[in-house]
Amino acid sequence: MNPTSVNSSSNHFFTALLLAAAVLALLIFLPFLTPVILAITLTVIFGPMHRLIVRIFFKNKERSSFAAFISILIVAVIVLIPGFFIAGKLYDEIQNAYYFLTEESSRSAVITLLNSITQNLSNFLFNVYQPLSFDSLNVTEFFQSGLEWAYSNVDTLFTGIGRVAMGIFIAFLALFYFLRDGLEFKRQIITLSPLGDNDDERILKRLEQAVYSIVAGSLIVGLIQGILTGIGFALFQVPSPAIWGSIAAVAALIPGIGTALVIVPAILYLFFTGSTGYAIGLLVWGMLAVGLIDNILGPVLMNRGIKIHPFIILLSVLGGIAFFGFVGFILGPLVLAFLFALLEIYRTSKNPNGIY
Repeated sequence: MNPTSVNSSSNHFFTALLLAAAVLALLIFLPFLTPVILAITLTVIFGPMHRLIVRIFFKNKERSSFAAFISILIVAVIVLIPGFFIAGKLYDEIQNAYYFLTEESSRSAVITLLNSITQNLSNFLFNVYQPLSFDSLNVTEFFQSGLEWAYSNVDTLFTGIGRVAMGIFIAFLALFYFLRDGLEFKRQIITLSPLGDNDDERILKRLEQAVYSIVAGSLIVGLIQGILTGIGFALFQVPSPAIWGSIAAVAALIPGIGTALVIVPAILYLFFTGSTGYAIGLLVWGMLAVGLIDNILGPVLMNRGIKIHPFIILLSVLGGIAFFGFVGFILGPLVLAFLFALLEIYRTSKNPNGIY
C-alpha cells in the first residue's frame, strides 16, 4: 500500500476521533456551561483584586489556595448577598403586582389613578387640552401577559432551588480553581494552540478587554444604576421599586436615554399625584446618585476594554435572554464579547504588522 495513502487515512481517522471526542466532551460539559462561563467572567473582573491579595499577603505565591479562598469569599459577599436580596424583593413585588392587577377592584383603582394624573396634567397646562379618559382601558389584560412571563420565570428560579444551589456551587468552585490555577491554565492553552505564543497572548488579552468593555463597562454600570434607581424609588415612595429598578438596569443600556426612561415617568407620577417633595427628591437623586455613576464609573471601566456601541450591547442582552433564558443577560453579551474580540483579531491580521 502507498505510504502516502496510509498516512492520509491515518490523519483522517485521527481527525474523526478527535472531533468525536470533542463533541462528546462538549455534551458532557454542556449542563455546566453556564456556571463555568460565569466563573470565567468573575475571574476576569475580580482577577486584579485577587492578584493584589496575593502580592500583599502571600508574597506573590502563584498558586495560593488560601488567597483564592479569601477572594471567593469577598466575591460571594459582593455578588451573592445583594443578588439574593434583590431577587427576593423582585419575587415578592412581581407576585403582589400580578395578584393586584388580576383583581377587578384593583383595575378600578388603577383607572382612577390614571384619570387623576391626566386631569392634573391638564390643569397644569392651563386646560389647553381635555384630559384623557381611561375608563375603557382593560388594565388587567394590558399588564397580565408581561407579569405572567416575569412571574413564571422568577417562580421557576425559586422553585428549582436545588438546581440553582448546584449551579452556584459549581460556579464558585470553578472560580476558586481559575483564580488559583489561572496562570497554569493559560500556559496550557498557549502550549496546545497551533498559533505562536505571542499571538495567543494577544488573543487572550483582547478577549479580556472585550469582557471588561461589555460586562464591566456596561452591564455592571447598568446594574449599579438599576440598584440605585430602585433605592431611590423606595426612598421616595414609588410603588414596586425592585421591578422598576430591574427595568432601569436594562434601560441604562439604551444610548442617549438610559435610566431617564424610568426615572422621568416616576417623577411625573409623584408630581401629578400630589407628592411634590418626593418628586423633587427623586429628581435630585436621579441626577446625582444615578447620573454620576454613568459619567464617572462607566468611562473608568470602559477605558480598560474595547469600545462597543451601547445599542449593540442592548440587543445582545435582549437576544441573550430570548435565546438562553434568564442567564442570557450575561451569556448574550459574553458571546458578543467573543465575537468582537475575534473580529478585532481578524482585522489586525490583515495588517502587515498583525499577529499572523
